Amino acid sequence: MVKVKNSEFLKRIKPEITKIVRLLENRFDYVSILGTDTFGYKYQLSGENSSIEESMWTERGFIARILDGGRVYEYSFNLIDTGVGGEIADKIVKAVEGSDPKGFRQYTLHQEEPLKLSFNDEVKVDPVSAGAEKIFSNMQTLFDRTLEAGEYVFNARVVYEWARVAKLFISTAKNLEQTYVWSQAYLIPMVKKENLIKVIYAAASGIGGLEILKSLENRIESTVADAELLLSAEPVIPGEYDVICSPDIAGLIAHEAFGHGVEMDMFVKNRALGKEYIGKKVGSSLVTMRDAAFPVRQCGSYRFDDEGVISGNTLIIENGTLKNGISDTLSAVSLGTVPTGNGRRESYLHKAYSRMTNTYFEGGNDSVDAMIASVDTGYLIDYTQSGMEDPKNWGLQAIAFIGREIKNGKLTGNIVSPVVMTGYVPDILNNISMISGDMELSGSGYCGKGWKEFVKVSSGGPYIKTKMRLG
Repeated sequence: MVKVKNSEFLKRIKPEITKIVRLLENRFDYVSILGTDTFGYKYQLSGENSSIEESMWTERGFIARILDGGRVYEYSFNLIDTGVGGEIADKIVKAVEGSDPKGFRQYTLHQEEPLKLSFNDEVKVDPVSAGAEKIFSNMQTLFDRTLEAGEYVFNARVVYEWARVAKLFISTAKNLEQTYVWSQAYLIPMVKKENLIKVIYAAASGIGGLEILKSLENRIESTVADAELLLSAEPVIPGEYDVICSPDIAGLIAHEAFGHGVEMDMFVKNRALGKEYIGKKVGSSLVTMRDAAFPVRQCGSYRFDDEGVISGNTLIIENGTLKNGISDTLSAVSLGTVPTGNGRRESYLHKAYSRMTNTYFEGGNDSVDAMIASVDTGYLIDYTQSGMEDPKNWGLQAIAFIGREIKNGKLTGNIVSPVVMTGYVPDILNNISMISGDMELSGSGYCGKGWKEFVKVSSGGPYIKTKMRLG
């Protein structure tokens, strides 16, 4: 294992950022500055074509948060150098004093406890130093083996993306730094029989380096086999079924059901039904669900959020009872609760919202074989395609690539595709009757809030058995 290297830029500029905070803290009720230096690359290979592009998560800049007279102001800036701290401080003062306070929400001061933290994570194979040649060599191996893994494979696509995230947070009370690398990878076989073409994917992700890409090697054969099964898939006959959800699909349900549904800035705006159900039963007594940025090691992980709050491990549902929401600092202040460390920004140019990190169901005591044996007629659902929810009315709709038919307690080998899952969230959770012990999380995508404000997240859990309407 090797330590992820710090940002030389943030290291050089930190004294200037500290100076700005010290200049402003005597003028305003509260001052903090978040600094970000994130860079990374996305590598793609398909056939004879390959490409490298800068990761969409690349950013470098700062955002100051000011509390003045109960009103919160934010000021973004970048490209600063040593010796200009006083100039930046003056600009912030002028921006605050020149703002019209009408319509601003009033906040009380959130008291911060003094804290100093410096966190450097580790990776097995550092993608920064590995270089493009080594990365493409690993990708080519995956590609070549995929082409040889099935009768109907005619092409494939391999994608690998990494980002090194470095952040600092300076306020009157806090001095925080963190540096880590996350990676995600996709293997996408393409199969063809006569005029029918099908595509499916295997994905891997997590806090780590090039080893994330290599973890796909032992999934080549199974992914190609599933792609070829799609060539003979039939549409599902609409109806309500017993279903067993893979960890991937269980994570999709967790994310859409009580992930967005408990983001507490939506409580402030009365846009989430979960606000009225804290302390009430919302699912089977088997259901326990968490959102944890640490110690879980997935793409939604961090040691402190974008408001300087140490990352939490929030118990959302316990034995079927909704216990807590997840909050940014301002929604917590508004609701009289303690911030959970879920204040996240798409970048230093965006405001912080209550956002998920790694959201998952906890495991149970049932085996997958026992779960399958308990189903007379139903499906094992796998491979997430998409999902959406309505936190105000608790409706859920999700789409999976594959439903594996179960008859009389056995997998028949037949599959249906695509599988559209719909239902009322409490019904889906109350119908959970079995939960496996093995758990997996996946963070190979990202999450938007209202089709914008994108952040990296992960979701997952064990296999779960429930009832859902399929179509």
